[in-house]
Amino acid sequence: MNKDRFLSNLEKRISHDVGHRVDLQLTDARRVNKATAYFLLAYTGEVPNSEDLSRFFIRKFDAKITPFLSTAKVYAYDKLITVVGQVLSITRDASDITKKTMRPVITGATYLDVPLQEVWELKEKGGQKVLVRKVKDDIMAMVQARKDAMLDSRTHQTFASLAEGSLMRYLALLEKGDRVKVLIEDKVSEADVVSVSDVEAKVKTASGVVTVPRSSVLEVIKKNPELEAKKEEMMVDYFTKAYGDPKYAEELVK
Repeated sequence: MNKDRFLSNLEKRISHDVGHRVDLQLTDARRVNKATAYFLLAYTGEVPNSEDLSRFFIRKFDAKITPFLSTAKVYAYDKLITVVGQVLSITRDASDITKKTMRPVITGATYLDVPLQEVWELKEKGGQKVLVRKVKDDIMAMVQARKDAMLDSRTHQTFASLAEGSLMRYLALLEKGDRVKVLIEDKVSEADVVSVSDVEAKVKTASGVVTVPRSSVLEVIKKNPELEAKKEEMMVDYFTKAYGDPKYAEELVK
């Protein structure tokens, strides 16, 4: 009997019984904001697909956290995946504020559903006013509770160990003109960076220009080509002066 095939078939049967891939494990998480975080997942079999990721979050977090599948990034050599997840945003019709069970906390802003003891915020989404359930727990508290409950030997794999923290280091180099994925009003959108400071970024989307916390920028899709060209030119000049050979300098920069 082929041992690898036996183990693979056994793993598939167990995965079918538990409702998600048993080789897919949470190893690290990093906060974006109260409701959102980067997740680092490890796997041992084939590269997980979008359905695998969705099932993992449904089963591991009781469907309270949902992944933004468009942010998933595979590091095949390390058998790791990064993906952004967010506490599920539950909405209800704004007209519910007139129900007897609802009590205003701040009239026109927040309301308490007395029987459920849940606070709902009145917000505008897609041009319409809706009630959005206020998140009680910080997402990292939910993650820590999940990690405390699981037995896994791969928790040593962290964002810091992933290519020496390349994802976070790359985001730290955010510059004007970069094309990025950004979290705006609980949705992931593509945008161009108009300006950036230590705490916030102004980005231009198809809908217009908005200012967001810098931590809401989830991924740099493409660096500003003009700045990249200037940096390359400066590096070629530096190596030319250092080695006295322009052609060798160009080879080093490629």
